Amino acid sequence: MPSDRPTVIAIVGGEGTRMFPLTLKVPKPLLSICGYPTLLRMFEILAHQGCREFVFASKGMENTTRLKEYFKWGRGFSSRLNLDSNVTFKYQPNYNDNGNADAVRKCIEYYEIKKDVLIVSGDNILDINLDKFVNFHKEKNALMTVGLTKVDDVSQYGVADMTPDGRIKRFVEKPGKREAPSNLANIGFYLLSPKIREVFEEMGNRVLDFGFDVIPYLIKNGYPVYGYVNEGYWNDIGTPGRYLSTTQDILRGRVANIKCSESNIYKPNRCIHPTTTRKVKERLERGEIHIGEYTLIGGDCDIGENVIIESSFIGDNCIIGDGTIIMGSVVMDFTNIGKNVCLNKCIIGRYSTIEDSSVVDSGMPVEFSSGEEDLTAVVGENVTVFKGSVIGPKKRVAPIEDSYEILKTKKYLELGYDKKNIYFIEG
Repeated sequence: MPSDRPTVIAIVGGEGTRMFPLTLKVPKPLLSICGYPTLLRMFEILAHQGCREFVFASKGMENTTRLKEYFKWGRGFSSRLNLDSNVTFKYQPNYNDNGNADAVRKCIEYYEIKKDVLIVSGDNILDINLDKFVNFHKEKNALMTVGLTKVDDVSQYGVADMTPDGRIKRFVEKPGKREAPSNLANIGFYLLSPKIREVFEEMGNRVLDFGFDVIPYLIKNGYPVYGYVNEGYWNDIGTPGRYLSTTQDILRGRVANIKCSESNIYKPNRCIHPTTTRKVKERLERGEIHIGEYTLIGGDCDIGENVIIESSFIGDNCIIGDGTIIMGSVVMDFTNIGKNVCLNKCIIGRYSTIEDSSVVDSGMPVEFSSGEEDLTAVVGENVTVFKGSVIGPKKRVAPIEDSYEILKTKKYLELGYDKKNIYFIEG
């Protein structure tokens, strides 16, 4: 592996409110996608391509301590991947940064990083050829290279306007459709040359956010900023809809670096952990369980008779009752699904219970829709959905004790309560 790989700094400071209720108790980078935390997936991709030094630019006590508890110093990560040399994980000290670029600056200074720095986002799934990316950066003698990808809707991203040789001449953060200079979106993947330390000193307290502050400053002052158009897979899983679509892409094999373990392959395009296969072996053999294509089922699950599961991810230690149908959905660890339940295009959080004859369905008709809002139905962690309930598009459910945390964001509208839950939608 190359010895000159950049130090990776992961920006993991966001609160993840767009993913509520799934991120009420879990930092967004640790949110499981097909069984593993999102950030772990990104680190694996980079570690397999030679990166060995990783720094977490994290914000807040809960975020930072949970990341430290999970990743520790890197020995377990290195051992699991059977790497030729150990990875090291380091963490941002208790520092009240003023934006993602300010957090990166602090980490560079604190750990005295004097080589190239690769910046990644904590909520992206990305396939990229690191050799090509680094070589492009060096060939252009760039101070900063910005990873880009083509998108249909530019309104949620920073957008680059480039010269024919790839130099960025203008950068617009979250433009309207008529203001967008191109369809090339910033994917939150940057390579910075060591000279960036001098530029940060020059900028002083203007080092705040990469998209809004640093990139426009570099361009305005004539520093060489280039855009690299990535042809591999990319998705930002910052909303339930994009989280669900990324899960579907993984299940369908569209993300090259994420594969199902061979020991879990039950039939083509169907993966079941061996402990679950053993537990429900007789029902499978009798044809009492239908496992459709693009399905991944975790360990120690119990699945009843006449169950249909298609194009879905089921976590570990789940119990699924007789006659239940699960289509295009995510069911996380330790969830109990009752009898004759219908789940369609929805997300069910950990340790929840969906009682008999209930429906959670994002595909139900919607009377008023702009066609742009996220319609994904989401049941949070430790929720009980009572027998015969119907939860349709856009609806989200969380334990009643989390009401204040949800509503104080002012991003959600309260729909009502029952004795255990709050029901809400995006405002």
